[in-house]
Amino acid sequence: MLTCVYPPYGGGIGEVARQYASLLTPEHQVTVITPHYYPGMTFVNTPGISVNSPRPFLAWGNGAWLLNLKHHLKKFEAVHLHYPFFGVHERLHSLPKSIKFILTYHMLPQATGVRGALMKFSRQYSNKRLAKRAQVMTVATQDYLDTVVLPEMGEADKWQVVPFGVDDRFGPGEPSEKLTRQFNIRFGETVILFVGTLDQAHYFKGLPILLEAVSKLKSQNWKLIVVGGGGLRHHYEQQVRSMKLGKKVVFAGYVPVGELPEYYLLANLFVLPSINEAEAFGLVALEAMATGIPVVASRLPGVRELVQHSETGLLVSPSDSLALAAALESLILSPSERQRLGFNSLKRVEANYRWSVVGRKLLDIYRAL
Repeated sequence: MLTCVYPPYGGGIGEVARQYASLLTPEHQVTVITPHYYPGMTFVNTPGISVNSPRPFLAWGNGAWLLNLKHHLKKFEAVHLHYPFFGVHERLHSLPKSIKFILTYHMLPQATGVRGALMKFSRQYSNKRLAKRAQVMTVATQDYLDTVVLPEMGEADKWQVVPFGVDDRFGPGEPSEKLTRQFNIRFGETVILFVGTLDQAHYFKGLPILLEAVSKLKSQNWKLIVVGGGGLRHHYEQQVRSMKLGKKVVFAGYVPVGELPEYYLLANLFVLPSINEAEAFGLVALEAMATGIPVVASRLPGVRELVQHSETGLLVSPSDSLALAAALESLILSPSERQRLGFNSLKRVEANYRWSVVGRKLLDIYRAL
């Protein structure tokens, strides 16, 4: 299994790769190959999963050039790529025919300037070649497949929709008294939660838009908790100070995966303010829904299939801080509506998105190879 990131590094690609590997171990021997970007990196140790983390010859963002890659892959019966993985995915279309090739499409990579031009060149060179080489490809939603993926990749008959899932650690419960005291949450205060890695690779998560939106709220009975670490945290903290929101916005920093459920239990509503199609699903939104929390999200392909407007949450136009503020305000002022949307969210997760449900689809794909 090839992935550009892997826990404890934050982000949906790595977490899905970890879950896929765990689901496959009862029937397969699984090795995860992920770059060792810097000295001292350690990875989540999961029984039955071998993690091979070579030092890259070159690394840029979440891309890496791994030496002797094809030689190392020859010993495997199947290779499962979590796309995108720049520096790696461009080289996989020429895998030996004896190796089965599976591709899971996570997101359409986007950037500006030279970086964006290089990403576009990589996509133009490799995407259709990868699709032609693959035996089967998966994507999390039909909406994203139709809108974004098929125009990029083609090979419509090879695609299967396999939603990303959420495990049973995420579910309804009582908020932690310790965290309530730590963040000085007052009785009756509406807690808004944002979860995302605060680095350049995750620029599309839209935290600046969310900060603009909360600065426009008329109600004062709220607190925003930002969960996530990364190189841009200091920049965002400066933005909060310049907007005089220091008492309303709290940066919790990096939170280990095992502790995340406690933070969702603190929240009354969750926000996914992503700005473009680099957000294809929203695993953190799914975790919030599994906790019984309504989600306010950007109306983007994939996301709008997960979050159903006025049923499990509210959808707003991407990068529209006024619309986002209005949606947040409406839920801050209506605890009963939050409860209704949260209840519907939990029902939707239990029926469609638990790993126990999703895992059967993944195993069926491997059995059919």
